[in-house]
Amino acid sequence: MHIPIDLLHTFMVVAETRNFTKAGKHIHRSQSAVSMQIKRLTEIVGKPLIEMEGKQIYLSPMGELVLEHARKILKAHDAAMTAIHHSELKGRVRLGAPEDYCSLYVPQILAGFALDYPDIRVDVICRPSADLYRDLLQEKLDLAICTALDIDGEKIFQEPVVWVVGNNPAVLEQDSLPLAVYSHNCLYRKWATQALDKICRPFHVAYMSPSISGILAAVRSGLAIAPMGLSVAGQDTRVVGPEYGFPALPVADVCLHGIGDSKNPLVNNLATHVRESFYARKKRGAGLPA
Repeated sequence: MHIPIDLLHTFMVVAETRNFTKAGKHIHRSQSAVSMQIKRLTEIVGKPLIEMEGKQIYLSPMGELVLEHARKILKAHDAAMTAIHHSELKGRVRLGAPEDYCSLYVPQILAGFALDYPDIRVDVICRPSADLYRDLLQEKLDLAICTALDIDGEKIFQEPVVWVVGNNPAVLEQDSLPLAVYSHNCLYRKWATQALDKICRPFHVAYMSPSISGILAAVRSGLAIAPMGLSVAGQDTRVVGPEYGFPALPVADVCLHGIGDSKNPLVNNLATHVRESFYARKKRGAGLPA
């Protein structure tokens, strides 16, 4: 016995709507066409699938059984069609992200993306956000995850910026506060120095590094304090705030750049995975809702 997929689909819609007319609108067929398909399916099965009481539709015991299997078959069919469609996509996408997000988010994004699109190669470039945006304008990247840029983009996350120290609090007692920061064009650095100037707290730049690993090394060693994203702080560090006289810092927008109205399915599909990864982290409570 062979049951065409379209008959199972029509039957499932009828079972869910309990109305031939509504089912027809859902699958873009006339009521009579829906009735014919249900009649054909009934003939193939050999037992009544639907019972009528006035205009109300009920499923017979056999109808309930067929519905249960129809849902499983249609789910498997949809999964197969999706896999076939995905397997046709081949090519290369260039994704840029700051180093801290390259270590924190990108591996998870790439792992999920590779499962769905095994034939698409993703080249990852780790650079400061300002450099990534410049690369994007020069068409050296297809997508860029950028943090705290004064440039409009698709906001996908919000990262609280906090003061982070190591486990040795002695650094906080120094007359001039030693800072570990990124380069001069880093907005985190600007926010931190402006906040300290506002409360007249003396400070000096003790460590400057283009990478989060360098900054964290200075912090964990107890030699400096750093402004950084809350999700990056990690082990062997702690957040300090008003209880130690430190003013609150702004929340940084994390934006996805480069998607625009792209018609490239490779770029669009990777962008979807990026959004979903950040949304999942947001639901777990890391950072603030965008």
